[in-house]
Amino acid sequence: MSFKQIECVVMAAKLKSFTKAAQKLKIAQPSLSQSINILEKQVGVPLFDRSTTPISLTHAGEIYIAKASSIIELYNDLNTQMHDISGFKTGKLRLGFSQTGYHFIPDALPMFFKKFPNADIKITQVFSTLNLEKMLLDGDVDIATLILPLHSDELSYKVIKEENACLALPSTHPIAQKSKKRSKGYPSISLSELKNEKFILPKGTQRSRPIYDKIFQKAGFEPNIFCETETFDIANSIVASGIGACFTLPQFIKEDKKDKLTLFNLDEPLLTRTVVLAHKKDKRLSKIAQEFLSIAKSL
Repeated sequence: MSFKQIECVVMAAKLKSFTKAAQKLKIAQPSLSQSINILEKQVGVPLFDRSTTPISLTHAGEIYIAKASSIIELYNDLNTQMHDISGFKTGKLRLGFSQTGYHFIPDALPMFFKKFPNADIKITQVFSTLNLEKMLLDGDVDIATLILPLHSDELSYKVIKEENACLALPSTHPIAQKSKKRSKGYPSISLSELKNEKFILPKGTQRSRPIYDKIFQKAGFEPNIFCETETFDIANSIVASGIGACFTLPQFIKEDKKDKLTLFNLDEPLLTRTVVLAHKKDKRLSKIAQEFLSIAKSL
């Protein structure tokens, strides 16, 4: 029984596909299938039920995966420790960012690479913070940008910043035209003033959607939804074109859209969001990962 065989079984169980597992491990699919077949002969029982779509684990497979996953965690932890002892200037780091946290990369990365010019860093952008949580728990990324509260108690985090979402209207909107420009801050508005407005909101699968639904419920009306989107950028662009209203964060408004949008403050605590960098509790963070956390925290 080799580590390669264990890795093949764990990845196939995780992705529920031999083909996807082979792609993830960057090996040929026949090679992966052969490794698993040989392992099943060695242990004397099938680990996968190949008659189901997608493939599923047998009872023996479930028992095997529970132990095999621990072996891989220990192996990775050992590698991290040995690498830290021998020096970490060329370490590996896998980062996951949603749109919420992606904006501070241009500041964090130059500082990071100045200190670790030979670091092997991989950045994955994911629109859903819920998917990011899963990637952390599955070990696909080392550190990820998330929004409190977290859904899993298996994650630790460091608070990076708090930010308040605003409501955006086209600058041509009558309410925007009436609002007075301020040198500091944004004019205030009551959401009830916009009950006849069209809204561009996040999709139902987005973490922020239930928050906005609660805000409308508190305001006493159901929004007229013009469209649903996954990104602030698309919502901002639609509103900047003169249609509807959306919730947004000022840092996500592109330079060519700033004059076309008017931002308003809503007196709503639910619009305050705490951005954190999270990692798995039981996973040893390499020194290079700890250094990235420190750099991000300092921004």
